Amino acid sequence: MLQLPVIETSEVLKILQEVADNERKRENPNMPKISFSNTDGTISGYFINYDADKGMVLIGNWYDNEADLQYVSFHSISCIMLQNVKDYVHLLSDGKIPFKPDSKDVPTQLQLKKEIKIAVLALQESLGKEVKIKFDAGENPTDTEKFYAKKAIAFIKETISTLAENNLAKEAFSESIDVINFNFSEENTVSLNERTITISFNLEKGWKSVFNKIQLQNEIEKNL
Repeated sequence: MLQLPVIETSEVLKILQEVADNERKRENPNMPKISFSNTDGTISGYFINYDADKGMVLIGNWYDNEADLQYVSFHSISCIMLQNVKDYVHLLSDGKIPFKPDSKDVPTQLQLKKEIKIAVLALQESLGKEVKIKFDAGENPTDTEKFYAKKAIAFIKETISTLAENNLAKEAFSESIDVINFNFSEENTVSLNERTITISFNLEKGWKSVFNKIQLQNEIEKNL
């Protein structure tokens, strides 16, 4: 805990939203438990949603199939207290506390091949041609690398599908690239060599240090 930096409450809420979005996908979600201090006292419950534009946070409690919901103005919050943070404390640490995925969340090599096949089929529909996707992680990728590889495959598919919505970019990509290779490195980089585009993801701070969708799209377009 001594390695945790001080971060603004708005950043804490963004992290809680990320955690909640991930938990919602699980069969038995474990939503973050929080307490807010404001001018009216202290409000406690499980984090459900946060809307930055509306400046509101939704928290709730449920007992015997009954739910209590509270809509809290973000601007009235003077303090956020977090409980059961063990599973996501790495997100609060800015990369100094390493992320260790739960074993049940780590895909096997076969599962990664299935994810790649799904992405290839989706991109074939978007681009009008078949491209190959390769994960360059050596013979024995770590559990963390396999966990992030699944995210990277989905991220690449989403980014290139968006790029393909522009006809000029779609044509340029299709004419220039046959293979998409990705790996994990110390920098976020994109390079094109002999019809193979290589995307390197920087995991120094987990997925927080990876370039965003717009940045990745721009880097790909620079190489076309």
